[in-house]
Amino acid sequence: MNIISNYAKSKDIQITCKLVGSVAKKTSLVGKADIDIFMAFPLDYSEEDLKKYGLEFGKYCIDTVGGISEKRYASHPYITGLINGFEIDFVPCYNINDTTYLKSAVDRTILHTNYIQSHMTSDETDEVLLLKKFMTCVNTYGANYKVSGFSGYLCELLILKYHTFENVIENAANKWKNQLKIDLENYGTCNNYHDALIVIDPVDKNRNVAAALSIQKFSEFIVASRNYLKNPSINYFQDKTITTTPSELVKLFKQRGSYCYVLSCNVPDVPSDVIYPQVNKTLKSLEKVSGIYDFSLLESGYYIDSSNVAHIILEYDVASLSNVKIHHGPLIYDSKNSDNFRNKYPNAYIHNNKWISLSNRKYITVEDMIKNILLEENMSILKLGKNIKEEVLKDYSFEKMEVFINNTNDENLNNIFLYLHPNYRLEH
Repeated sequence: MNIISNYAKSKDIQITCKLVGSVAKKTSLVGKADIDIFMAFPLDYSEEDLKKYGLEFGKYCIDTVGGISEKRYASHPYITGLINGFEIDFVPCYNINDTTYLKSAVDRTILHTNYIQSHMTSDETDEVLLLKKFMTCVNTYGANYKVSGFSGYLCELLILKYHTFENVIENAANKWKNQLKIDLENYGTCNNYHDALIVIDPVDKNRNVAAALSIQKFSEFIVASRNYLKNPSINYFQDKTITTTPSELVKLFKQRGSYCYVLSCNVPDVPSDVIYPQVNKTLKSLEKVSGIYDFSLLESGYYIDSSNVAHIILEYDVASLSNVKIHHGPLIYDSKNSDNFRNKYPNAYIHNNKWISLSNRKYITVEDMIKNILLEENMSILKLGKNIKEEVLKDYSFEKMEVFINNTNDENLNNIFLYLHPNYRLEH
């Protein structure tokens, strides 16, 4: 920070450097430390100058200490340095005292750090660490799209509200319900939101800190808290290992009696918050189209493995249907609609007092349906993420689950295990 401040002075630019984030607040888990140095510029600087000087100052600092720099993007460009084995982000922002002058999302970060530093006791920082570690081990920690769980700042605010880890757990287990409201500064703006959890940002009355938290992860944390209270154990603060075999997984699917498939394709190496929504969008579209063609899904899911391959799991009640389907028409007393129905279906016939008709299905099997709708000329029926569409057109695989299981690696076996045991991480 001294290197940057002195360099800025030499350029006659007045900026304030501040260490922010979990490291500054002493709430970073071992091995999870995000080191963030924010460079706060005066409000009268243009956004272009902010970007230009922010990148220049950060790179100068990294070069000066012999690190390796890399340009990255969030709400605006910033630079990351690998320095002595640590990854450090140098982020330009505006120097604001309150969010009235907010120009970008990152401008709040210094205010967040200041708030926690001025309100949290040293004992409470330890409680934050307990809460973060617990949430990590039950897979509810992380506000990114991949998890859609609790952010670090949200954990800190929960401790400010309840003071101890155990108080958070007890309240979650016994008192939390959908649309729980927490307003530490009594701004009175909770009713503006309808999320699973509503925690008004103490530095911005018009922001819900828990907006990224899904109802799924909110519910999972409540259940994990109940499980912990029933059997408190150090195991809840240790990663849970998975032990499984291909034969065990195949047996479990046979017991379900369903018809499960895995659609796999490569995905580009882009930020998780870019690619995960695209994979989810693709899954939802496949679910919808399956319904259009009368293939009922029992369950579904997706994940991206460490080799940047997306795997979409589609589990159906049946794998094939009859050659024909029935169309129910109007009552025979409705002459106008009867004529319309018979014009559309010339082979319509009377069943009791209604018109019905049988017609040939477009797709008889799940495999035929998926392989045809993924042809370029038929893809318009789907809503695919941009990157996913590009990769599917290049290459993809669509396999029966048993084939996939018997020809894959341990990482994928573990993910299939978690698909079959969705509560596994909630119980230790």
